[in-house]
Amino acid sequence: MVHKNLFSAVLGVIIFAEAIYLTYSYVQFRKIESFNCVANLVQHYSDEYYNISLNYMIRGKFGLLHITGRSNENPKKIFNRKISFKLQRNGDLYYMVSEKNIKLPDDNFNDDELALYEPRFIITPGQDIYMRIIKQRSSSFVFMVDSIPTYVCNTYSGGN
Repeated sequence: MVHKNLFSAVLGVIIFAEAIYLTYSYVQFRKIESFNCVANLVQHYSDEYYNISLNYMIRGKFGLLHITGRSNENPKKIFNRKISFKLQRNGDLYYMVSEKNIKLPDDNFNDDELALYEPRFIITPGQDIYMRIIKQRSSSFVFMVDSIPTYVCNTYSGGN
C-alpha cells in the first residue's frame, strides 16, 4: 500500500512538472521576440544592381523597418524609407501590415519605379507581407519569402 501511494505521488509530481514544462515551452514559442537586426544585400537586375541595407526593430506586435538603397549604375538614385508595421506571429511565420511609410528627404525614387524592385509593403501603408523568420544559433535571423532564403539579418543591441 505504501509503494502504491508513493508511486501515485511520484507519478503526480512527474505529470505536474511535465505540464509546467509544456506550458512554458508553448508560451515561449508563441511569444513574439523583441530584437534589432541589420541586413546588407545586393539586388541584381538586368541593367543595374542596388546596394540595400535593412534595419529591423521588432517589439512585441510592432515593428519598424528602415530601408536604404542606392543604384550602382546611378549612385544619385537613392531610396531611404522608414516603415512602421503591426505584426502577428504563428511560429516562425510573421504576418506584417505596414501602417506608416515615410519617405525621408534624400529619397529620390518614384514609388512606381521602386515597386519594380521592392514589395508594396515598403511603399504603401496598409500593404501586407508574410516573412518566415528563423532564429539561428548565432543570434542572427534568416528572413525567407515562401521557402526561399532572402537574407540574413544580424542582431545588434542598439535602437533604431
